[in-house]
Amino acid sequence: MTSNFRPLPSLTEARAESVPGVKLQQLRRATLEAREAFVAGGPVASVTTCDLITFPYPTQFAFSGAAMSPAPYVMMTNRMQVVQFLEDGELRTLLFNPSDYERGYAAPFFRSLRERYGAFVSDKVMSTRHGSVESHLEALGLKPADVDYLAFDHLHVQDVRRWVGGAGESAYFPRAKLLVQRAEWEGVKNLHPMQKAWYVPNGTAGVPEDRVVLLEGDVWLGPGAAILSTPGHTLGNMSLAVATDREVFVVSENGVATESYTPLQSAIPGIRGFAEHMGLEVVLNGNTREHSLDQYSSMVVEKLFAGPSPVEGAFVNFHPSSLLTTSMLAPGLSPTVVLPPPNFGDVRSSAASRRAA
Repeated sequence: MTSNFRPLPSLTEARAESVPGVKLQQLRRATLEAREAFVAGGPVASVTTCDLITFPYPTQFAFSGAAMSPAPYVMMTNRMQVVQFLEDGELRTLLFNPSDYERGYAAPFFRSLRERYGAFVSDKVMSTRHGSVESHLEALGLKPADVDYLAFDHLHVQDVRRWVGGAGESAYFPRAKLLVQRAEWEGVKNLHPMQKAWYVPNGTAGVPEDRVVLLEGDVWLGPGAAILSTPGHTLGNMSLAVATDREVFVVSENGVATESYTPLQSAIPGIRGFAEHMGLEVVLNGNTREHSLDQYSSMVVEKLFAGPSPVEGAFVNFHPSSLLTTSMLAPGLSPTVVLPPPNFGDVRSSAASRRAA
C-alpha cells in the first residue's frame, strides 16, 4: 500500500513566516482558504468516536493555571476516532489516537502518580476504563487487517510497539502504517530532560521503518479527512480535521475543552477573567511549554478550520482528544458545554480485510 496524500492549500507559505505575530495573521487568512477547499472536496465516508479511559490531569496544566479550584486534578476522557475515507478510490481506515493506555502508565509522570496514590485509588477511584482499542474495533465489526493507518495528535504517554511491532514484538495491526510528523518522530528519539516526564521510555524502540510514514506539515488524506500540522504543545503536534455533510470539526489535545477556544464563554471560575486580563482568544493546555507562541497560533488555526459548532453556535466545533469531564473529584471544573461526539456514516470492513480472510 502506497500513500498519495497531497498538501492542503495556502498553509505551507504562511507557516514559513518567522515573525510570530505576522505568522499568526497570515495563518488566519490561509486557514480560511484551506478550509474552503477542504469542504469543497466532499465529505468523509464515516467517523465514529470511542471513549477509552477517564484519568486525572493536573488542574494547573489544563488551563495554563487560569482555573480557580481547590481540586489538584481535573478529569479527562481520552477518545479515539475511527475515520474511513477514500484514497484513490479505495476505502481506508484511520485510527486517530488509539491509545494503549495500559502501557501509557509507564510514562514517568503517570508512573509517579500511581506510586503516590496506589493501584486501587489510581485504577478504581481516579480512573474509569470505558473500553480498549481492541474491544471498540470488535464492536464496530472491524478486524485488525481492516486498519490502514494509525495516528496520534502527539506521542505523549504513547507506546506504539504493540500496534505496529518493535523491540521483538509482532504487530497487532498487520497492515497499518503510523502517520507521524517528522519533528515528533525525531524528537521522541532524542528527548530533552524537560520532555521526558510525558513519554513512555522506549515507546517507539525498534519500530520498523517501513511501518512509519513521516509527514512534513499538513496533509489531505482524502475527501473529508485531513491532518493539520499544529506544533507547539509538542514539536510535531498535529490535529485531525473531518468534514461530513453537516459539519467540519477538529480534534487534538491543544485544548482540554471546547471552551478553551472561546474562553469568554467559559463558566469555569477564573477562565474568563484570565482571558480578559491577558487579552487571549484561546487558553492553552499547558503541561509542556515547548513553543507556546506556536501552540497559540495552532489553536487559532484549529478554531478557524473547525468553525462554529452547529449545535452550540457560541462555541467552536472542536472536540478534545482528551475531554474535560465532570467529576465529584474536581469541583468547579465541569465543562461549560459538551458537544455531541462526532459520528457520521456507517463504518464497514475493507476489501483488503476481506481478501486477507
